Amino acid sequence: MARKSKRRNSRIISVKSVSVISVFIVMAVSLSVRWSGKGRELALIEEPFEMEVLNGTGEPGIAKMITKQLRIIGFDVVLEGNAPRFDFKESLLVDRRNNPGLMRKLSGILGCRRVLKQYRDDSEVDVTLIIGWDRDRLKINVDR
Repeated sequence: MARKSKRRNSRIISVKSVSVISVFIVMAVSLSVRWSGKGRELALIEEPFEMEVLNGTGEPGIAKMITKQLRIIGFDVVLEGNAPRFDFKESLLVDRRNNPGLMRKLSGILGCRRVLKQYRDDSEVDVTLIIGWDRDRLKINVDR
């Protein structure tokens, strides 16, 4: 009988260890996002907005990777896909709803220097981010 209780105790200890380690991992990820400054910068944007991310390079998976990173830091990315063409040398923010204040803030947060005004009443999003070949200059971590 003594053997069974030792085994049971060791299982309980290992379950507790896994739980404690999991809590520390979640805390570490949360703190890293907070300390990276992205959460604070995003908090400066008072109004909610929806965004789409388009791949302007033709390199497979770029829009998906950027979308994932943007969602991690709190952006509401509702659409992702390919741009109409794949020759974008520079990344581009497109203002769809005539909100220059939002565009200035996003440009600073993302490190995207080019902003285009293209207002459309029927647009599904407020902002479009087209990823260009200069994507390494953006302030977004793209892990492959």
